[in-house]
Amino acid sequence: MQQIYCAIDVPAEFKDKALYGIRMLLLPFRIEPVFVDRVALKGCSIYYGSDTSDLSPDTLHIGWVTQTIQFFAQSEPKPLVSRYLRVADHRIPVLFEATGDLSYDPVATVVYYLSGWQEVHTTATDEHGRFAYEHSIQHELGTADQPTVDWYRHLLAELLRKKGLHLERKEWGGKSWVFCPTHDIDYDKKWRPGIYKRELLDRAVLNSERESVFQRVDRAFEAAKSMFHDEDPFRHAFVRMRDEVARRGWRATYFMKSGGSGLRDVAYSLTDSFVFQQLTELNRNKFEIGHHPSYHSFLSIDKLHSEKATLEAVCGFPIQSHRAHYLRYSHPSSAHQIQASGFSIDSTLGFATRCGFRHATCLPFLLYDPLQDIELGVMEMPLVCMESALFNRMNLNLEQAQLATHDMMETCAQFGGAFIALWHNTLWDESDYPGWGDHFISTLS
Repeated sequence: MQQIYCAIDVPAEFKDKALYGIRMLLLPFRIEPVFVDRVALKGCSIYYGSDTSDLSPDTLHIGWVTQTIQFFAQSEPKPLVSRYLRVADHRIPVLFEATGDLSYDPVATVVYYLSGWQEVHTTATDEHGRFAYEHSIQHELGTADQPTVDWYRHLLAELLRKKGLHLERKEWGGKSWVFCPTHDIDYDKKWRPGIYKRELLDRAVLNSERESVFQRVDRAFEAAKSMFHDEDPFRHAFVRMRDEVARRGWRATYFMKSGGSGLRDVAYSLTDSFVFQQLTELNRNKFEIGHHPSYHSFLSIDKLHSEKATLEAVCGFPIQSHRAHYLRYSHPSSAHQIQASGFSIDSTLGFATRCGFRHATCLPFLLYDPLQDIELGVMEMPLVCMESALFNRMNLNLEQAQLATHDMMETCAQFGGAFIALWHNTLWDESDYPGWGDHFISTLS
């Protein structure tokens, strides 16, 4: 790791944010910021401030403007964007102006996106209490598919290289980028009383979905047939997803539930013979087992603690990774709960209804509470793509979903990031989830 001297000269109320912003700007590179007073800057260095006297030509000067400090002193969720940077064929929004060597402020931009500022100061939520894509600045600007933070990192790196700094990206075990398949196990099986009611009464008899007679008979026959054999599509998918990944020599993360009650949860037992066998096989194949807490746990630290302890007791080892059920997350309270429960990694932060970059990055970052100005000890692995968002929310067909997924993977590869994708164990259930299994296989391919 190289070192680079950095000096920050900002109002006291913005100093912690600026420290976080510079650290996160440089996080993907093999370089460590050393924070010093302005007079101690030497060599290729970074100065974030307004005093330009005696700055060395080797110092990259980023001059903040008063309007930026005023914005963060208020509770507005979105800055006014009036211009863009043109980089090749891409339009990069300028959230905050600057002076000095740059006309834009990458430090404040990183703080805005990675601290979850817009989520903290947006009061509207969807039916599940989530920050919704429709309320985001990405929706307003049409930049959901753009990792704006990573573009700013790229531009900053180019300027530092011109000033003589040898800047290299960190790698993933010798690879330039990483593909992380993940699986949320919401159900241990499909065929249960509620599904039989849906198929035999609601759809077959009452025709709740306005289907043809042939469709209704076919679905009723499928439900009736399941009563006479032990095969279950969700259990089949649990095993096949693992096998498809393992035979390629890879690993995945399975997020398992260990509790839950109410309409949004389907509880299953971790000691059920099938489930316990699968946990054993996952561990044997060196897959990661993460925690997928119940629907109401994101409002209850006690539930989160208890359910995590249950999963750890069955597995016999500490669980480090967390992803909320329904992606329920309220910033910053959820971040504090996740940390207090002993998780070191979260992978909740993707949009529930739109694939893309919720925090404008495809790289891990440390969660931050912008209200208390506290950097938390939880690394966020941002969720980029979820099959239910592609098919059920964005209403894409298989070919469109494959193309969109390929484009997102290419973007992650371009910036040396992590393409973190989510598939549920509903794959290959063609009656309810047509094409989802093919999407999984084509993505692996």
